[in-house]
Amino acid sequence: MTTSSTRTKRVPGRARLQVGLVGAGMISYHHLIAWSRQERAQVVAVCDPQIERARQRAAEFGIPAAHDRMEAMLDKHALDAVDIASPRETHAALVDMAAERGIDALCQKPLTPTFAEGAALADRVGGAIRLMVHENWRFRPWYRTLGRWVADGDLGPVHCAAMTMLSSGLVRDASGRFPDLVRQPFMAREKRLMIAEVLIHHLDVVRWLCGPLSLVAARTAHTVPEVDGESLATIFLQTAQGMPVIVGGTLAAPGFDPRTGDRFEIVGGRASALLAGVDLQLLGPAPRQERFVFERDYQASFDGAIGHFVDCLTSDAPFETDVRDNLETLRLVEEAYAAAGAGRGGTNDGGGRP
Repeated sequence: MTTSSTRTKRVPGRARLQVGLVGAGMISYHHLIAWSRQERAQVVAVCDPQIERARQRAAEFGIPAAHDRMEAMLDKHALDAVDIASPRETHAALVDMAAERGIDALCQKPLTPTFAEGAALADRVGGAIRLMVHENWRFRPWYRTLGRWVADGDLGPVHCAAMTMLSSGLVRDASGRFPDLVRQPFMAREKRLMIAEVLIHHLDVVRWLCGPLSLVAARTAHTVPEVDGESLATIFLQTAQGMPVIVGGTLAAPGFDPRTGDRFEIVGGRASALLAGVDLQLLGPAPRQERFVFERDYQASFDGAIGHFVDCLTSDAPFETDVRDNLETLRLVEEAYAAAGAGRGGTNDGGGRP
């Protein structure tokens, strides 16, 4: 397992970390904005099997080199780190390649498609490099604020929590298209959709805020025939103290915004907190309220995650979302699918699957 004692192998005499970006798809735009704001690091190359996409991203951000393979990029450039923003099924091989060359890595979530693959990868690269999982949801400013309230003891011990995400991303819009599939076409063929692609973020946040969680039951449903994976899921969990936590949602909620908006209620012994979209309130004897701006603060979550990666590489501090931490989220994902499939909460095709 990778630990914080694994030191970054920086090229002597460099003022800034030299970084290569792997993957030039939709999400790479937000990665590159975050990297462009870093004074201690710079992206010097981009690679993508579709070389024109790599060249386009390089041109957009003034990056000097574009490649069609990670091997070619590593052969050409003496990199300190790679940022892997490619499809999940490629992650393990790309992290292995970085580890073989002693290059530290930031890897988009999920680390691997399954928990078993993630655990095996952690065993292979442990000690060779420093590896952080890019789980940016907990770096969203409203969750950082809520995290401070929890850490400061404003809520007291957690008595219960519920997080829901309702989106119309898989409801046809006025043009007859699904907004989510326009934005991210791969979602149509992703067999593990609602939990592994979307609610994995929410599981990570509630783990971070509420402490270790164990699975009680799960339910999934396939309600959109045009996609392969489940479009609705509810996961029942409990804290180490046996307090209930619920995580759930759907991408096929008519009337809701197509972008993912969260509602989170957490009840503590001293106070409660309520997040409704971008409005965050502390409810109780010392109430307070903060309102955020989604368009600005969505990017801030990428800035925060990448800034944290650079902070830890330059200071040798531990990653907040290191492999050990992320495997706990992947474990809950795996257990939720197993529980739903085995009838612990059950599955339901919702009349949608042919």
